[in-house]
Amino acid sequence: EDMWIEMAVSGNRPIVGWLRTDRSFRNAELRILSDSLKDSLFCINNSLMLMFAFSTAALNTLEMHASVIRNGGKAYLFLAPSGTGKSTHSQQWLKCIPGSDLLNDDNPIVRIWPDGRIIVYGSPWSGKTPCYRNIECPAGAFVQIRRCPENHITPLDILEAYALVYSSCSGLKFDSRMADGLHDSIAAAVEAVPGFVLDCRPDEDAARVCAAGVR
Repeated sequence: EDMWIEMAVSGNRPIVGWLRTDRSFRNAELRILSDSLKDSLFCINNSLMLMFAFSTAALNTLEMHASVIRNGGKAYLFLAPSGTGKSTHSQQWLKCIPGSDLLNDDNPIVRIWPDGRIIVYGSPWSGKTPCYRNIECPAGAFVQIRRCPENHITPLDILEAYALVYSSCSGLKFDSRMADGLHDSIAAAVEAVPGFVLDCRPDEDAARVCAAGVR
């Protein structure tokens, strides 16, 4: 049975498109309901992102909601709900941590290879920041960003790290095949890559504390 996915720019906005896809997520039809070019581009972009995430979830691949900085040959993924400060924290790294560059600012791809490597890739989806880079880098850490009056970083145990990465992955958790694939990928990722929580202010010192803790 085909699946229908409705699309709206935000939860309180009208539906501007419908995506109809088969259960393999390899064949789909998009119906755009709006005459707006902006809405049409949103539907096309979002459909491509969802189809990629859903069709690769059982293939050792995670499409994540994160901002990613590359530094010293490692990729550091900053995870948090929208509006919490992921992009702000990445900008602080770019300002004050030498050798940093932005790999992706919203939807990087994490690939778990058979030899145990966990590699982070740029993607065509980067939120409000136009950072569309065809580059790759080994994962260095998963870092949860939490707002706090003081800056300090704490390691996560493996179950906490699993919960963090799980909450930041795209996928339909009720689809058993997809859920099993996500579980296997997340388990492998958090066994190989450390997790941290950074309680922080939106300032340069937070980036220094984070860099010292994860590198």
